[in-house]
Amino acid sequence: MALFTSKVDYALRALLDLAEQSPEKPAQSREIAARQQIPESYLHQLLVVLRRAGLVRSVRGASGGYVLGREARQVTAADVVTALHGPDFLGDLPETDGGAPTASAIQRLHARLSHAVQTELQRTTLEDLAQEARRLDESRWLMFGL
Repeated sequence: MALFTSKVDYALRALLDLAEQSPEKPAQSREIAARQQIPESYLHQLLVVLRRAGLVRSVRGASGGYVLGREARQVTAADVVTALHGPDFLGDLPETDGGAPTASAIQRLHARLSHAVQTELQRTTLEDLAQEARRLDESRWLMFGL
């Protein structure tokens, strides 16, 4: 399974958008969709899943919308991927063929890669991604002399 599906990409964009908004002013899904260039109907589906996972909260009323379910520093990329693809999103380890050295070597590679990906996803928070996005934006402005 591909790790960074459109679901993960769009969900991270939406969550980062919410991380940049004030928690006192909920963002409406159509605003998020427009800012992040996400099809609105697809975003609605993702927000339902993210709400069930506790990553966003919906606020009712005329000025309602969505806010993060917890602070950006408490939401990891692993939380997002797990919410969308389940806890075994990296797939199962390949079966070994009776302990054949080549099959065992491949299985060990898979285990190392899975561990590295899981570690990186668990240590990367929305706050980290938001800070990186701000640095990239500042660099872009400096590069163009604006």
